[in-house]
Amino acid sequence: PEEPVHRNKNQVFQADAVGAIHQLTKSHFKTMHTFRLEWQPGPGGRLDWFTKDYKVNSTLSMTGDGMGQDWVHAFSIKDESLNITGAQIPVEPSYLIMNTGISSTWGFPYNIPDSCAKCYDCNNATCACSFHPGFCNMMKSSNVAMYIDHVRVYQTTNHSAHVGDPHSVGCDPVAYPTREFIKGHEYTYMRTPPFSYHDTGPLAKKIKKGGARCQTNSDCGGVDESNESSQSQETQIRGSCVAGEYNQGFFTGSVFERKCQCNVGYTGPNCLTMDKRDDEPGAWELRTQTKIFKNLPTPEVPITLLVALSGLLVTVFVVACRQVAGKNREIYNINASYSKIS
Repeated sequence: PEEPVHRNKNQVFQADAVGAIHQLTKSHFKTMHTFRLEWQPGPGGRLDWFTKDYKVNSTLSMTGDGMGQDWVHAFSIKDESLNITGAQIPVEPSYLIMNTGISSTWGFPYNIPDSCAKCYDCNNATCACSFHPGFCNMMKSSNVAMYIDHVRVYQTTNHSAHVGDPHSVGCDPVAYPTREFIKGHEYTYMRTPPFSYHDTGPLAKKIKKGGARCQTNSDCGGVDESNESSQSQETQIRGSCVAGEYNQGFFTGSVFERKCQCNVGYTGPNCLTMDKRDDEPGAWELRTQTKIFKNLPTPEVPITLLVALSGLLVTVFVVACRQVAGKNREIYNINASYSKIS
């Protein structure tokens, strides 16, 4: 997609990058650093990015060697600033993408000669003028990668603790039934031929709990015996490598090998993922309750219909009473005539 129309050429050059908004140092590319995003959704909401630096006072900070441990506000987007495009801070369930994608408008020269082919391919000699000198050599000679240790997501049920709309807690909130949407649009989550002939759903294989082949406990998120003394007591032992006889199938029999065995609270073939589930039932669970009448809608009767029905019932009651009274008089008169005759 094209850039928003309200950005000029130089703003496009540095848009959407923490590196352009906040100063980075060499240490950011050599050691792990923690970044934080506060996402307050809807009208009145905002997005705030934080990084760790050396905090001088409430308004001043310094990057220094990049090893500071004080949270510093790096950038923010307020809901009212999006009025120019008619957008808002997203309120629907979203996912995070972590990648090393480099835009052709980020980190490249502002002005490219008209004689340049304006292409961005390090393997094409005619594109060299589109890059800074040495850029392609750096990409070819270096191992360019981004390592992510963890991503943690926190949500609050205290609506007064933040601006904007209430947080949608869980992965399948009632207001945005995510699981049902994916179920009804499975084709958009699957690869099509020739990329894959085997995808039959968004999740082709179920997540296994343990079972990966291993050699040591560290392969399963555990602690090896040789490193037990150097590990802190706070180290989370997610699983262990257990030797045993495992069945390989009805015809192949069993073999003796080592496989990962997960501790409570962890899952995945190598036990490296937390086995976390929503604390409350999502939209899908609420719609598929086992009780027969659980999902029936609550009937609502318009007031005008209620008045009409009430009037009809009163009329029927009055007519019925008059009919009964008339029958009673007829019976009384018949009995009275028989008395006179006798």
